[in-house]
Amino acid sequence: MRKYVPKVKGQQMHLCLLLAAVFLNLMVNPFPAVMAAYTNGPGILPVSVPEGYDEDTWERLNDNLLEYEELADRIKEFNSNMISADGAFQAAMEDVSDEARSAYKEAEDYRNDADDLRDSGGTSTVEGQIMYATLRAYQKAMQSTGDQISRAVEVNSRPNSSSYGSVRKAWKQLTSAAQQVMLGYSTAVSQKNTLLAMEEMYDRIYDSTVKKQKLGMATDAELLAAKKNALAAKSSLSSLDNTIDSLRSTLCLMTGWNEGDFPEICPVPPLDMERIEKINLETDTDAAIRNNYTIISTRHEDSDQTSAGFKSKARSVSQSEQMVAIELENIYGDIKKNMKEYEASVTAYEQALITQKAANVQLQNGMISCSDYLGLQISVFQAEGEKNSSELALRRSVEEYYWATEGLLDF
Repeated sequence: MRKYVPKVKGQQMHLCLLLAAVFLNLMVNPFPAVMAAYTNGPGILPVSVPEGYDEDTWERLNDNLLEYEELADRIKEFNSNMISADGAFQAAMEDVSDEARSAYKEAEDYRNDADDLRDSGGTSTVEGQIMYATLRAYQKAMQSTGDQISRAVEVNSRPNSSSYGSVRKAWKQLTSAAQQVMLGYSTAVSQKNTLLAMEEMYDRIYDSTVKKQKLGMATDAELLAAKKNALAAKSSLSSLDNTIDSLRSTLCLMTGWNEGDFPEICPVPPLDMERIEKINLETDTDAAIRNNYTIISTRHEDSDQTSAGFKSKARSVSQSEQMVAIELENIYGDIKKNMKEYEASVTAYEQALITQKAANVQLQNGMISCSDYLGLQISVFQAEGEKNSSELALRRSVEEYYWATEGLLDF
């Protein structure tokens, strides 16, 4: 007959230690510094569509177009670091599930031994009855342990569980970062149109100055200045191209593509102004405080179970809540400021289009030179660039505000 040793306490302790080790590791270093691409990558469809997606949505995620609205799902499904973190968490849950299965197996063994003892007539003696009662007690204890562990696994495996919080926070951070990179990329692409027009203008001015100098109508200093302007425009354009390539590479790697196999990056859609209209600073502040990861961490810190410790912890939480409220109000102030700048840029761009329309007529009638017309054309590009940049700046502040309500606000 087996040697019966109570294991309930040991099982529960092992469960606590295992969970603590896994979650501590995820909180300390949830992701490597380098964002490597997911080796499978978009474009390679799995045998079945993952849970939470329909076929159309999943196919869009796997096409060769990178859309702003897809960033969160691409980060979740294709970023190698997110996959590693989620996999580590699920593996930990599986290890804990093994503990439950082990407890159930021991409960079954105890039950079988008790049944064998009873069926063999071993309960006819006092010693046998004591042994039988002990086996049933162990059976019940191990069954209870298995049930407790199973419930813990079920609760902690939910996407909204506090145990999954470190992985969920990292996903939010990566998504927010990807949004900022894509907005920066869009800003740079918008600025490129202006620089291309300026490059063309300065090249024409330089060519015109060369011809004038040959006719004695321009000095060496004027020619040198025209050459410097042309070269400066080319240099700025080259630098901007490097920036665009760098942002593109970063964005694509973050969203799971392999180097050299990058997709087409779609334009960022216009900002939904209803998101601004729906802002309620009071209720949003409550959400930002409630969800803030720093405050949540502070609330879970050890207070030493002393009066002084409780007061110190409460004071720290209160100060953090005040800081979150102040920072969110500052972000809201940025939104209002950026909104005014955006509205002004829209007005300026509309005025530039009116001026351009008039200039088209003047050029056709020979009332202005090509050089003057090109200068007006540059003004249109500049106005359009300012409008696009101010809209993207407004979107940045709006995204920052909403991520703050989701808990991503450092102070």
